[in-house]
Amino acid sequence: MKLYYALKKEFLILWRNKSALLSLFLMPAIFILIMSLAQKDIYKEYTNANITYTIVNQDKGQKSLQFIDALKDYEHLTFIEKDSLEEAQALTREGDTMFTLRIAKAFSAHFDKKSENPLIDIYMSPSTKAPVKLYFQSKIKETMMALKMKKILKSIGKYDDTKQDAKDKKTIETHYLYDNTHKTVIPTATQQNVPAWIVFSMFFVIIPISTLFITERDDGTLDRLKAMNSPKGIFLLSKIIPYMVINQLQLYSMILVGLFLVPLLGGDKLTMDIDFFALFVISLAISFAAIGFALFLSTLMKSIEQASIVGALSAVIMGAVGGIMIPKLVMPPLMQDLTLLSPMSWGLEGMLDVFVRNLDVSAVLYEASVLVVFGILMLTISTYNFKRR
Repeated sequence: MKLYYALKKEFLILWRNKSALLSLFLMPAIFILIMSLAQKDIYKEYTNANITYTIVNQDKGQKSLQFIDALKDYEHLTFIEKDSLEEAQALTREGDTMFTLRIAKAFSAHFDKKSENPLIDIYMSPSTKAPVKLYFQSKIKETMMALKMKKILKSIGKYDDTKQDAKDKKTIETHYLYDNTHKTVIPTATQQNVPAWIVFSMFFVIIPISTLFITERDDGTLDRLKAMNSPKGIFLLSKIIPYMVINQLQLYSMILVGLFLVPLLGGDKLTMDIDFFALFVISLAISFAAIGFALFLSTLMKSIEQASIVGALSAVIMGAVGGIMIPKLVMPPLMQDLTLLSPMSWGLEGMLDVFVRNLDVSAVLYEASVLVVFGILMLTISTYNFKRR
């Protein structure tokens, strides 16, 4: 019964604070619209790459000719053939082509056997972005695998996968004519921004939670609850549950923005071929971490003004470091490592596992566990600070 009345009080206060509620929903929706439309062409460069490259076939055998013929089937891949590797590399280095693909002399002889050396070398243009490299490399691997599968199907009775050498060298080796080593799965602008601003909006509850906590502390509400011997567990649940509900409403309202409003204005539509249970798990973990951090800040702040400034500033810093405002894929390696310091980064990775990589709940359990541990740590410190005060 005590929990019922505590929750009723929190929901009533939330409902009366309509300006705070509006900001929690309107702010991320605006950011999703602006960023999805502004970044649309940037992400399209990565996801719909038209690639021109050079092939140097030093093998001339049957397998290499079949391989080159198979490459003609890709709509976005256009190649020219050269006899000289030096000439082909010069074209790539100068930016006339994005890649030079060298087919080694041993390609046909070692196509389905152990090879000490790479059968294909890929040389990159200095102007080629890493995501485009990943796309190109995946198509080359896909073509080789298709040719191998054809041979296996023709001689299925003779094939024995137990004879494959686990220490076999890589079939394809990539060489950088210009250092660019970032590896990632490339989302569309909408797939990046909807999860990113969902995470940010969930953490933005820092401001209403902290301001409400300080108001209740200053007007004596918390003292009256203590005098009534209200259990601390009920007090914490009365803060956690309402904002978890708010966070879930934020989640699905932002999904609706990505599904309907963004494409209406010319942006990419959010794809929803996702595991909803995985989405539910990671969203609850993000919400728990955000509320825990908000309560932690609440016990440290001395005034509403201080809570508003520090709360907003901490949310912005965590968002900037965590890949919300600047996508992780364009960060240098050092900054990518620093994103691990932000709980928003863990939440965003879990969201991208769901929305971009289309993975199931097992894939988000690690990120969710980190967020839950973070939330428990924040609540533990909050309880200690609350008792001390």
